[in-house]
Order: sequence, then C-alpha cells, then structure tokens
Amino acid sequence: MTIYINPAHMTKEAFLQEHGRRMNYRPDVHRWDDYLAVCLVNNGPFTAAAIVTTPHELEHLLLPEPRPKTWYWVSIEKLRPYLPEDFK
Repeated sequence: MTIYINPAHMTKEAFLQEHGRRMNYRPDVHRWDDYLAVCLVNNGPFTAAAIVTTPHELEHLLLPEPRPKTWYWVSIEKLRPYLPEDFK
C-alpha cells in the first residue's frame, strides 16, 4: 500500500523543498542509507507525494506514463510521522 505525504501546515511541495533533496535522475533503488525515495506526481488538478517503501512500489512508479514526476530523497526521520510505527 502506498503511503502519501500530506502535511497539515504546509504543502507537499514546501515539505519536499524543505526536507528533501531533489534528484536529477530516476532512482534505481527505493532506499539509500537513511533516506527513502519520494515521488511527487503531478495529476493535473492536484499533486501526490508517494513515499517509496519497497522495491515493488519503485518499479510501479517508474513505469512509463504521461504524468510528470519529480523525485526526492527524504530522510526517514522526517518521514516518520507518515510511516507505520514498525517501519525500520
């Protein structure tokens, strides 16, 4: 199940700008040290920021499609409020 970032006091874009490191490439792994890939998907009228927690989710988000996507590395510490308690 995909987990999405929906901050209460700022936009998803502001959260990613403040806490993420934008990638200039499509990732080939979903996790890098203490960081997870986050994909900001432009759905037209709204955006979605998907936290990539598994290789399967990464494969799915990398499938070719017309929606623009921007990739970020975000520390697990900053993503903790959105992740399940048992996420390691």
